Amino acid sequence: MAPRVVIPGFIGYGVVIIAGAHGAGKTTGLLPLSMVAAGLHRHGDPLAPKHWRHVVYIVEDAEQARRIVAGIVKFSGLGLDVGTVRARLHIVEARRLEPSYVAEVAATYREQFARTVDGVEVPPLVVFDTKSAILAMDEENSNTEASAIVAMLKQDFEGLPVWLVGHVSKPNMNRADAAGLSLRGGSAFEADANQVLYLVKEGESRYLVRGKTRFEAEWPELQIESRTAATMARDEFGDMQAVTLRWAIATPPEQSRKEAQEQAQEAARKADAAALRDEVREVIEVAWLGGFPLNREGVKAKVRRNRNEVTDTIENLLAERWLHEVVIPPKERTNPKRGAFLVNLTTIEHEAAIRGEGLPPAKLLVPESWRRPAAPSVSEPAPQDEAEAAHASDE
Repeated sequence: MAPRVVIPGFIGYGVVIIAGAHGAGKTTGLLPLSMVAAGLHRHGDPLAPKHWRHVVYIVEDAEQARRIVAGIVKFSGLGLDVGTVRARLHIVEARRLEPSYVAEVAATYREQFARTVDGVEVPPLVVFDTKSAILAMDEENSNTEASAIVAMLKQDFEGLPVWLVGHVSKPNMNRADAAGLSLRGGSAFEADANQVLYLVKEGESRYLVRGKTRFEAEWPELQIESRTAATMARDEFGDMQAVTLRWAIATPPEQSRKEAQEQAQEAARKADAAALRDEVREVIEVAWLGGFPLNREGVKAKVRRNRNEVTDTIENLLAERWLHEVVIPPKERTNPKRGAFLVNLTTIEHEAAIRGEGLPPAKLLVPESWRRPAAPSVSEPAPQDEAEAAHASDE
């Protein structure tokens, strides 16, 4: 079955993390993109879905969101009907709430806004812009809380597609930085999400760049083109004031076939390298859990790939603190060549290692399969033979 999508060729179904630096224009770029999911787009838009869905856009600044929508409706030339926009796009002002409470509104959104097309349910898209303004967390960098929030959105949010918008700490980033970017807060947000996207700025241009994706996307990025329009509006005192409306339109990149092919080859290379990293870590984890951990040569024997690539991958994972090499004291070694074995670290253990904290004792314990049996401290007396026993009883 083909993967479900919200924005064909680029954004899939499920929990999608979208992160950008402060001032990158997340709302001005993402609100119009969510309108595409609602069928509010230009004719022939390559991002247009087969069937539109309602969009619930929960945002910090509802007034800003309404100005963005006003700019699109009045000045973009899309020919949108105000009544249709209001019927499909539902702007909600954000309030900071406990994740468990946020989950309770999912049933209401499904009941009010789910559509049925040809016997298929088309549930609403829910956008949280931004996560810090809506989802209350005791500790922003807590992976435990982050995992719990993503699990809630996956399991308890009525199966609705969700965009969770957040910030990255790096202020000046470009497309080349996207591979190394991370959402500010617990890294489990990205690890557990169905898809990760980054909004980056290069000069006057902005791009929505694909990060982690669990389906074969058609484009690696979308270009975000800003638009403005000047109009007049009344202020709170009823006086007319000049107002600049700003919004942005997302479009697939225009590139040559050669560029697209080279980019696809590079993406395939990165995907292959990522798959090899996952395979190496899994082989090491399974062996350790079974009580028979592997050393470097053991991993190379298990992973049926180019030995040099496996060697480089092991070295990189060790340098990045995703693997740890446990050295066995010489007196405990069963063989001179079995001087150390590898263990895989979880995300929490990895971050602890980066901070210079110790690993759990269980990860450093040398299993019996790698340890020479300890010699008995006191030799036991040899048993008497039957003749000696009989002689002793006669005496």
